[in-house]
Amino acid sequence: MIERIRKHIINNKTDLKYIIILLIILLVISIPKLLSQYHTGIGNWDTCLYLENARVFSRMGWGDVPSIAPVLPMILSKLFLIAKHPYAEAIFNVDVVFYIVGSIGFYLLLRQRFNHLNSFIASIIYATFTLLYSWVAIGGNDIIGTTGTILTIYLVIVAHKYDNRLYYLAMPIAAYAFLSRYTAGVMIFAIIYYFLINRIDTKELKHIIIGGVLGVISISWFLNQFYKTLGTPVPFLSQFSGTVNNTAVMDSGFLPNPYYYIEHLPNYLSSTIPTGKTFNAVVNPMGNIPTLLSYIYLVLIIAGLILIIFRIYTAIKGGKAGLRSNRSTAYMIVAIISFILSLVTVNNMSYIVTVILFIIFMLALYFVLEDLDIECLDYDFLMIVLFVSYLVFQSILFTKNDRYFITVLPFLAFFICYAIKYIYELLDELTTSKLKYCVSIALVVLLVFNSLTFVANIPDENEFDDIEDACRWLADNEDELNNQTIVYSDNWPAVSWYMNIFCQRGVPNTNNSTSILAFSEEVLTHNKTHQATSYYIDTHTTLKADYPGLTKIQSFNNTVIYKNSYLLDGHNMTDLEEIEYTYYLDKTLDDYNKSYT
Repeated sequence: MIERIRKHIINNKTDLKYIIILLIILLVISIPKLLSQYHTGIGNWDTCLYLENARVFSRMGWGDVPSIAPVLPMILSKLFLIAKHPYAEAIFNVDVVFYIVGSIGFYLLLRQRFNHLNSFIASIIYATFTLLYSWVAIGGNDIIGTTGTILTIYLVIVAHKYDNRLYYLAMPIAAYAFLSRYTAGVMIFAIIYYFLINRIDTKELKHIIIGGVLGVISISWFLNQFYKTLGTPVPFLSQFSGTVNNTAVMDSGFLPNPYYYIEHLPNYLSSTIPTGKTFNAVVNPMGNIPTLLSYIYLVLIIAGLILIIFRIYTAIKGGKAGLRSNRSTAYMIVAIISFILSLVTVNNMSYIVTVILFIIFMLALYFVLEDLDIECLDYDFLMIVLFVSYLVFQSILFTKNDRYFITVLPFLAFFICYAIKYIYELLDELTTSKLKYCVSIALVVLLVFNSLTFVANIPDENEFDDIEDACRWLADNEDELNNQTIVYSDNWPAVSWYMNIFCQRGVPNTNNSTSILAFSEEVLTHNKTHQATSYYIDTHTTLKADYPGLTKIQSFNNTVIYKNSYLLDGHNMTDLEEIEYTYYLDKTLDDYNKSYT
């Protein structure tokens, strides 16, 4: 065993050298980003949600509802148990680890197609894309899910090419990637496509099935927990159904524009934060200023795609005789029809239909071209299918957020790598081979400098600081406050985390007096199925309304604390359960309604 490992290292020593250099560069750019996040603290809604769920897993808090994306909270809970207390920095650290693993995994994935230098440069480019780098250490699950996707695709390729037993590792990683971020499940279309074009035999299928069983077994604990707490082992099916049907939702990320990500693509590739912006410009770079490098990337992406098409065209031109068979003609007809139908269904039907039609197109096209002996055609087509699948999925969904596009970035970097490959080959033909290494060094220095400059310009202003201050003030100044206190907020994950209570969701619509009245009635009513709130913490609305039955008691910039007015009249929280409170609330709401009618 030791001898096999030694031989493997010797045979791959060049790769190891590049991986070590890549690791050093990743540490150089990720450690300052991590330290910056330590200084900034929590800066995103979902970060609080994962931290709070981790506290529930570790039995150190009261928590929110159980998460149906439990991998990150489970990892965090283990760190909490080791430290013997929950701490926000844990999620920042985990995020950096998966960022580094994903970037190295991407290098290994590219090495199945490109040489060492091309793969190395493309991995650095991927790691320094503004959208990806801005989310390093923030504490989301998008980087974890994308890393899982990269590792799964890499292992599927090497399992097919070298050792089918690697499916025993690939499928469990795929299962965890799916539970980390359900969008990772989109890769299943591309994996099935890869199996079909490579015509896997019965022996390989057996290893795939065993790997799939191991994947289910590896996540069985989570499925059992889902059943215990939510009544079903597969709660994510409802979420999946929503994505399949593209159900409209009431959400701050409701953006039905299918071109949203394309319109902001330059901001995601390379951009700078405008002066005067808050930390939200890091979380959502769509409002940043694209750099010249961003447009160079766009040119390289387009060039990479054109080069793939040109390579196929050249092969077809040189082997026309092999394309005149009835079989090739039939496949070509299927390809043309399925491609046209895939375009017609975009944004008109479920993304599932569009993706399946596109895969049929790519299958038929592959079967037309396979006899032309085009090198690495299966790899190139796999990357294209992954790119289109994720792009269509993210673009068609009504709910959009900048970070969701992280899943598409590896496949954009693939096209850039394709263009770089031809540029370096051209440099070798026109000049000495040393020039491409000089260009590579200059590019790496530029990208590292660009990333460190981005960190240096991260704004200090963070709205979550105000929420934390408000929660601390409430805990210090309200004597009756305990883990049974009913608190509502429009940012309930943050309040739950900072106060270690089960804060409930309360999102008002302050467009008119009727909606204000309805919100007060919603949060203040006490009956057999609903408890009246004692406090409401408003963190988002620009108009801090005067809600009937609620009184402003403290504010921290844009965060305002309201208290149930009944408690300010000398009553305590248990009095909210009495009939006198019901009479009081009815009169208060009625008086407010009369004043606006």
